[in-house]
Amino acid sequence: MDIATLSRILGLRRRLRGHERWPATRVASHQLAKLQTLRGFAGSRSPFYRTFHRGLERAPLAQLPVLSKATLMNNFDRISTEPAVRIAELERYLDALTDDHRFLDRYWVSATSGSSGRRSVIASNAHEWATVIASYGRANQWAGISVGLRHRVRMAVVSSTKAWHQSARVAATVRGPLMFSERFDAASSLSEIVAGLNELQPEVLVSYASMIRALAAEQLAGRLGISPRAVNSSSEVLTPEARMMATQAWRVPPFNVYAATETGGIAAECSLHQGMHLFEDLLVPEVVDEEYRPVPDGLPGDRLLVTVLFSRTLPLIRYELTDRIRISTAICPCGLPFRLIEAVEGRTDDTLSLPARTGGLVRVHPVIFHQTLDLIDAAGWQVRQHRSGLRILVASPGPGFDQAATEHTVRAALIAAGASPPHLTVSVVAVIPSGAAGKRPLVVASRRTPCRRNGTGA
Repeated sequence: MDIATLSRILGLRRRLRGHERWPATRVASHQLAKLQTLRGFAGSRSPFYRTFHRGLERAPLAQLPVLSKATLMNNFDRISTEPAVRIAELERYLDALTDDHRFLDRYWVSATSGSSGRRSVIASNAHEWATVIASYGRANQWAGISVGLRHRVRMAVVSSTKAWHQSARVAATVRGPLMFSERFDAASSLSEIVAGLNELQPEVLVSYASMIRALAAEQLAGRLGISPRAVNSSSEVLTPEARMMATQAWRVPPFNVYAATETGGIAAECSLHQGMHLFEDLLVPEVVDEEYRPVPDGLPGDRLLVTVLFSRTLPLIRYELTDRIRISTAICPCGLPFRLIEAVEGRTDDTLSLPARTGGLVRVHPVIFHQTLDLIDAAGWQVRQHRSGLRILVASPGPGFDQAATEHTVRAALIAAGASPPHLTVSVVAVIPSGAAGKRPLVVASRRTPCRRNGTGA
């Protein structure tokens, strides 16, 4: 890390800590001022936004059109405010990327894995990237991780080791003066990851929620022997069972962190673990339903729209994330001025469409599977939708696991949810298979609409 980047990150961290002492009214006024600046910048510098927001320059944020990932990527060059940042060149750069060198020596470029469709590509200038780093630093600070020039932390990150993955880019940026960070590929064998962690003995463990659960099972079984002071879970839904296992394994409750490649940190838990505080000084969140109508606090939405207040290279105004979240009506007694996310219930993409008993299709929310499969004594589970039905994978279950009983329980839950009994199989596997970025999603929806010919999805 060069001195300029380090200085910028440390300065932003100090500023963000100051925001945490603001009253909620000042956070709201800060949002409004930053939003006006962002909209003015996008309108003057981005050819896309000049057309996209034409006639709406004075309209409230909620009246502006939604920016989907498809729209972002299909109009990338017109959205970009920098003539040098063009998608064809960025794609070639990412395809050849094997280390941490910057695009044109100026831009940090990250991409999603594309597991739910086309990948998104985000380019960040020096200020934007420092803000992303500072947002993750805030999450670490709330988890009790003191990082600074006088205290170099030993951290293990079990995630993607792809050079284009944001977590890899973040780790490469902070490695050195702030922390010793070693990455483990979440797609590697569990035994290989366990061996590496046993050797490293990290003070801090950061990983996908599904891997947190698997590693907690290894710790409880005696194969993993680490004593982290803090455990951070990110990128996937942290289920109550995974949280309980992690707390039992390491005697510290895991801290849930909510983030995205396009935004950096979105929310994180404080020490009271009553939900995740939204980073409302860095973004404007809007919970909406399927028709993009606002959803009041306390009720779950179907989409989350985020306006990234510090985005300039690629302004993101009402950018659509397919996450289902619920904002709490409660106020956390910790004193932070930011609202709480009560729950992240997974992506809308994880909601399965199955043939209904009464004809047509019925949407089956992932919570149906959580209610049945989270009770299994196992290192993890995954539901995979295929054209012929559903396959349920159960990783390394404990003694007494009954495949037939599990199949019966899941089938009954689906019927109760209004679905026609699908063809369903339960398989025991050593580990849950991972995607390109090493994630192990709990529910993998088929790309194709299930056939209704026989009412079974076959």
